[in-house]
Amino acid sequence: MSAPGTITPQARQKAQAALDRLAGLAAARGHWAPVWRELASQIMPRKGQGEPGPGRAGDEAVFDSTPAHSLELLASALGGLLTNPALPWFDLRLHRHARETDEARAFLAACRERLLALFNTEATGFQACVHELYLDLCLFGTAVLYVEPDQDSLVRFSARPLFEAHLAEDARGVVDTVIRTYSLAARQVFEQWGAACSPEVRRQAVENPEARVNLVHAVFPRVERDPASPASAHFPYACLFVEQDSGALLEESGYREMPYMCPRWAKASGEAYGRGPGLTALSDVRVLNAMSRTALMAAEKMSDPPLMVPDDGFLGPIHSGPGGLSYYRAGSQDRIETLPVRVDLGAVEAMIERRRQSIRRIFLADQLAPEGAGGTATEALIRQAEKMRILGPVLGRMQTEFLAPLIERTFNILLREGELPPWPKGLPQGSLRVDYSTPVGQFQRQAEAENLGQAVRYLQPLLAGGDPFHVLDNFDPDAMARHAADLFGLPGEFLRPLERVQELRQTRQNGTVSP
Repeated sequence: MSAPGTITPQARQKAQAALDRLAGLAAARGHWAPVWRELASQIMPRKGQGEPGPGRAGDEAVFDSTPAHSLELLASALGGLLTNPALPWFDLRLHRHARETDEARAFLAACRERLLALFNTEATGFQACVHELYLDLCLFGTAVLYVEPDQDSLVRFSARPLFEAHLAEDARGVVDTVIRTYSLAARQVFEQWGAACSPEVRRQAVENPEARVNLVHAVFPRVERDPASPASAHFPYACLFVEQDSGALLEESGYREMPYMCPRWAKASGEAYGRGPGLTALSDVRVLNAMSRTALMAAEKMSDPPLMVPDDGFLGPIHSGPGGLSYYRAGSQDRIETLPVRVDLGAVEAMIERRRQSIRRIFLADQLAPEGAGGTATEALIRQAEKMRILGPVLGRMQTEFLAPLIERTFNILLREGELPPWPKGLPQGSLRVDYSTPVGQFQRQAEAENLGQAVRYLQPLLAGGDPFHVLDNFDPDAMARHAADLFGLPGEFLRPLERVQELRQTRQNGTVSP
């Protein structure tokens, strides 16, 4: 038996492979890190890598709060549009090919309520960390959320700093590899992994418990595995925890689903990292901070201008403060005069305001601003639909890269923990689909419902007189009714299964037939 902390050749080989993969991803990410640091320093310094340092706020380059305020507004708007805690922002439904039953409908309703309650529970940390995710997404263009099982809250959500993450995509452009670097105190590492720690970490845990230990968490698709095996070593995604300095393999396990959600605002082909409004606004932000700094210096010079003082004739130092006295020899004609400083602060402020407006537009402040009163309801709907169309591509990517894997991962964790009702009999796996109740989807459904209404109004003259031409034979009223319920976002439990509808019709028909 190996001694505690002994690294077997196989474990060392796996750990070294993860470290080598990390080195390759870090090199590929090298040109992004300086851009992210500048974005953080110019807009939101607390998002930068590391602490500012003792006695420093880290905001030395920030001279105008407009970029940070615009960023906060856009992140808050995304939260209201996608994961609003006051609204049921998604619904669970069956695919069209799945057979509807009362049991399946009750199962979907119970699962939706359980999931929504979990997302809104303070213990899971979802609502607290999802805003940080939106800030990272809008600022850097890429964000990282980690979803893990938890003994106390069942599921734990945490937004990870982008500087920790190294990403890689599969052939379809989906992030399937995340290698995260972070640090913990030596005592925390020993408490979690015990004898698997290297001898140096075990020594530090006793002698210097707060010493930092650099760790690597690698998650990537497992190539060689047995899908029929229930062991974590054969799960679709491999999980390795490694000490970065010693190369000790602390833990090897796996995940059934990708635990990291990595949404991107927008991305160029072949790039693993996204580009967001922060990068688009960076040039304007640089100029705004520089102009604001210069304007402050100009205003200070005008309020406290430099002085022109003769080199002779004064008896002591010059006191330019309020109430200051400066003595000169009697009979001398020399005087202290101000150096003329001529600055058109009005023109400077106008230039600054144009930059502020440009930054606000880049962060979609004009699209997200509330509409004023006036106009008909139809006109207001058209204006709002135009705004939602501009946000459509971004929110569509968010549904694909964030909301869909988030709900799937959370649903499966609860199902495995027995926190959801039993899976209905006769319902095949993969029969569920998610409908997102985002404003974009609502406006799309409203437009489709308007088209349906226009078609009915167009056919109205042909239906006069009790449908003499049998036009309705071209339509399926049941399908239209159920589609209308979907368009207006009615919960699935409000509709009876088709089998129940047929039973009711048969009962009604039998009751009207004379014996």
